[in-house]
Amino acid sequence: MSDKAAAQRHGVELEPSFPKGRYHVSHAKDAHWDEGLRPHFKYRDLGMVEATKGKVRAHVIAPTSPCAGPGDLHHHALDFQMVYVLKGRARMHFEGVGEVVMEEGSCMYQEPGIKHSVLEYSDDYTVIEITIPADFETVSAEAQEAAE
Repeated sequence: MSDKAAAQRHGVELEPSFPKGRYHVSHAKDAHWDEGLRPHFKYRDLGMVEATKGKVRAHVIAPTSPCAGPGDLHHHALDFQMVYVLKGRARMHFEGVGEVVMEEGSCMYQEPGIKHSVLEYSDDYTVIEITIPADFETVSAEAQEAAE
């Protein structure tokens, strides 16, 4: 079945520029953890950036040190962000929503541009995060206010 036929069967048209005919698998035994956006977390890239030519990033995120208190209020300039909690828990604050506790099995879609901060997380807090596009800007609320 063609991509188009499969998409039509599910009532969704594929975005024409999305890479087709590519395949990638990432095994835990081959995992490599790197530094990323936040210095107190490590990131395991799942290979989606290369497989989708920069359209999607999927990575596993886990803490490298205990939570040092509330993080900065910030937002991300992106089109899509989803977080699924594999282990542990975190307490977060979202502008217009309030406090949310994320725990094992919680899944969150985060609206583009919503200001948020991580208030606390457990030592074993581990998530999968998917973003579109793969590379995006993170904007500190404090820096944004100073610029305005």
